[in-house]
Amino acid sequence: MIVTLLILTTLYTFYMGYTDGSNAVATTVTTGAMRPRIAICLSAAIQFGTTVLMYFLLKDMSVAATIGKGLVSSEVYSSISSTKGFIYLLSTLLSAIVWSLITYFLKQPNSTSHTLLGGIIGAAIAAFGFSSVIWRNVLLRVVLIIFLAPFLSLLIGYAVNKLLRRLALRAPMGTGKVVKVLQWVNVGVLSAAISLNDAQKAIGVYILIASLGVAAIPTAPPFYLVAIFGAALAFGMIFGGYRIIITIGKKLYRIKPLMSLSSQIATNIVMFSSSALGVPVSTGQVISSTVVGIGVSERARGVKWQTVRRIALGWVVTMPATILFGALFYLLTDLILGGIL
Repeated sequence: MIVTLLILTTLYTFYMGYTDGSNAVATTVTTGAMRPRIAICLSAAIQFGTTVLMYFLLKDMSVAATIGKGLVSSEVYSSISSTKGFIYLLSTLLSAIVWSLITYFLKQPNSTSHTLLGGIIGAAIAAFGFSSVIWRNVLLRVVLIIFLAPFLSLLIGYAVNKLLRRLALRAPMGTGKVVKVLQWVNVGVLSAAISLNDAQKAIGVYILIASLGVAAIPTAPPFYLVAIFGAALAFGMIFGGYRIIITIGKKLYRIKPLMSLSSQIATNIVMFSSSALGVPVSTGQVISSTVVGIGVSERARGVKWQTVRRIALGWVVTMPATILFGALFYLLTDLILGGIL
């Protein structure tokens, strides 16, 4: 049972790298500041390295704690069988993975963070009842953030771009080279910010596995498992993402070098703040919103609002859809496996 759950967690982590990872390089590649292959390989290496360093340096993994302990009351875990715990977690992960695959093939944007959170909530409702969910945390750390994160990211992107515009006007000749170098630096910083948030989601699932007593495992993940999660993020980054690069860099607003730097700085502010506060956020949601904010600050009519609406629809639909999927998968897997295991 534990092998099955860890394999599915690793596959989900790979998908996070596949869809989220390329956000770190999207604007830099679009502006031509870095070649795609170099940018992707560099970002993948940094994401893996950040995950490994996080294991040794970060004692308080607040995002992981939110996923592992902050959504469902731990009291319901104490009296359940390992079989029920396994079916609950299996349903959670199947919900997240299946919904992600459906939206991928339909070319409909979604939030990888919210697919996991919705799966946890939906499966918990079906397995333990409506009251098992810590609704205060769900409303403040999940539902509110779905609407607040894009709004704040848009405002920060707008403000940062306006500020950099003013500084650039007063700067001496040669600003273009400085902007290019700063974009390179920010690829590294943004890759670390994305990894810091995404890797903790996988660790949060491990905490759930340990809490539910599916197997006798330590409450903190071993180093080799964290390294596997980091490798999954990195390989996901390498094998996927060109479609995300095009969407972020061209289909929302035509990004130029200074705008790319503005988007990177704004995204870093939101991502690091979210990780510090223990809030799981969608990287795609954040960086898309900063690009829209930059577009509004430059020329609002130039923003591809039809694409913005399609992306926003994906964000709104993901949570209720995965809650429903999580509940249905639990009922189905319980029906099939409940009498076998």
